[in-house]
Amino acid sequence: MAPGLASEAAHLRAEIKELEMLGDSTQTEITRLQQREDQAKSRYNAAKPAGGQELVTAADEYIAAQGRRMTMESQLAALNAKRKLLDRVLTLIQGAQTQLRDAPAPPAATPPPAPSERFDESKLLQAVVDTQEEERRRIARQVHDGPAQAMANVVLQSEISERLYEVDPQRSRQELAGLRVMVNKTLQELRGFIFELRPMILDDLGLVPTLRRYIQTLVDKHSVKIDFASNGRDRRLASENEVAIFRLIQDSLIERIERGEARDISLATTWHEEALEIMLQSDGRELPADGELASGLRRSERLELLKGESQQDIRGDGTTLLQVRIPIRAAAPMAT
Repeated sequence: MAPGLASEAAHLRAEIKELEMLGDSTQTEITRLQQREDQAKSRYNAAKPAGGQELVTAADEYIAAQGRRMTMESQLAALNAKRKLLDRVLTLIQGAQTQLRDAPAPPAATPPPAPSERFDESKLLQAVVDTQEEERRRIARQVHDGPAQAMANVVLQSEISERLYEVDPQRSRQELAGLRVMVNKTLQELRGFIFELRPMILDDLGLVPTLRRYIQTLVDKHSVKIDFASNGRDRRLASENEVAIFRLIQDSLIERIERGEARDISLATTWHEEALEIMLQSDGRELPADGELASGLRRSERLELLKGESQQDIRGDGTTLLQVRIPIRAAAPMAT
């Protein structure tokens, strides 16, 4: 029995148990919030005949209650998704333990088995990444919580505008103007949400155009400065490599913005014939060179899948410099 696998399995079981407890408490909170939402809805329905400010106030309370409930349901969905992923990893580890336990010991005079015959940890990591990507696709297809809440708000706002039209046309026009802004904002947020989950242009156009688009969404969302440059002849790579490289850069940018509180970032990709070099320099707080990223994987684990290497240094001006080198297969030039 491999001690490392046994220790990791025990750690996963403990984390799964903790997620179960968090899920139970979150479900209890959702039930309580649902009751409050039902009460707010009843007050809203009761205020419909009167209209005016009483209806607006009741509608605002109903929308707020609905938003709190949906936010908590989103947290529960995230907990369930993480638990599903950990269950999958635990199953893989247990399978590896069984494989190692049942494998016959080689004769004393027989040389150790070739690396290809041993348990390949990179396959385990690849399975984790594949599971995560499948979960992202599922969420991107459904995107149920955000749109559901937004559409509920639109319906309520339109009802308010309709009822106010007869008694206060000016206020009704104001509500319609607010409704138009709300719909436009929701549409932009929805597009950004889907893009972060699974950017479709990654499949269509490749890594560099996808990075340009993604960086713009980060600039708009977090109000940070990000300079991006691509040097050399960029090209299309194997789909799994493009996804892995994009996730590596995505995770590293989010890490610097959300954990390192960076406000000024420079990202550069340099394309060589047989390798891709990535340089990420940023201000902000110092972070571990190989901490757990937003995806749940460490940078070293991402790089292991890509057979790449990285180095992180703190420069004299206090900025952090991350340098990554990834070998790449020869491929046809990017289609234009």
